[in-house]
Amino acid sequence: MAVASRDPDRAASFAAEHGIARSFGSYDALLAWPEVDVVYISLPNHLHAGWTIRALESGKHVLCEKPLALTVKDVDAIRAASDRSGRIAVEAFMYLHHPQILRALELARDGALGPLELVNGTFSFLIGHPGDPRIDPAMGGGSLWDVGCYPVSLARRVAGEEPVQVAAFARFDERGVDRTFIGQLHFPGGLLAQFDSGFAAPDRERIEIVGRDATLVLGSPFLPAPDGPPPTLTLWHGREATTIDVASVDHYHAEVEDLTAAILDGTPPRIDLDFSRGNIATLVKLDRAARASHGSTAA
Repeated sequence: MAVASRDPDRAASFAAEHGIARSFGSYDALLAWPEVDVVYISLPNHLHAGWTIRALESGKHVLCEKPLALTVKDVDAIRAASDRSGRIAVEAFMYLHHPQILRALELARDGALGPLELVNGTFSFLIGHPGDPRIDPAMGGGSLWDVGCYPVSLARRVAGEEPVQVAAFARFDERGVDRTFIGQLHFPGGLLAQFDSGFAAPDRERIEIVGRDATLVLGSPFLPAPDGPPPTLTLWHGREATTIDVASVDHYHAEVEDLTAAILDGTPPRIDLDFSRGNIATLVKLDRAARASHGSTAA
């Protein structure tokens, strides 16, 4: 195992703290090391696509933090690099590997809620530090890209198809970065979805999957324990609630196991590039819709 940083001292300090055998003072040095098979990329958003491509072309499999890219063109370039190298690239939406989410999707698809009507989601937390890369427009900042991508990805997973129409509004700061975002999605099968995300409200995480017969409520769906409260799954028939047991697992470990199976056994990864491409395309449309409604052209 190895870690790389642009600062050799920081890399060495991190390696010592976490018991990592090797450290490198540049990303290219790590990619050149033949003993590395898989790379995890946790850089700011604007660097994800470029370093994913470079890692693939260096013969490494890649687990890259969300969002995988900031444009559909970049996702297509990642796919091309993956095809050329014969290596796998996976977007790190860890929550999609959690038993809470897998069970919720199973219930929604198996008709336990009746015909599906609506998916409603929220994800927010406060950012106060002015130097945070998540509010830097040059780094792909904004609540939509950082946390709005979670309810958007889940709505698409529930729908099993891409939205045909989106609408959005946002509160942008002086640099054109959305601090509060609200969006709506309309899917071909009739399912509707709405969500809000933000950096200007306290910690909030919740999903409702609404059918004609019942509603499924997911508590702490994106950052459950140990990062937050235990995950919960509650089925509501009118005003009668049934709690569904959910295992509390390390979803980061689960996503690594999924990628490992894809590499060693050829199992299709749970989050493939088609899914990531659809998510990025939807996020781009939502961002454009919000800027158009705001009269903003800031990037």
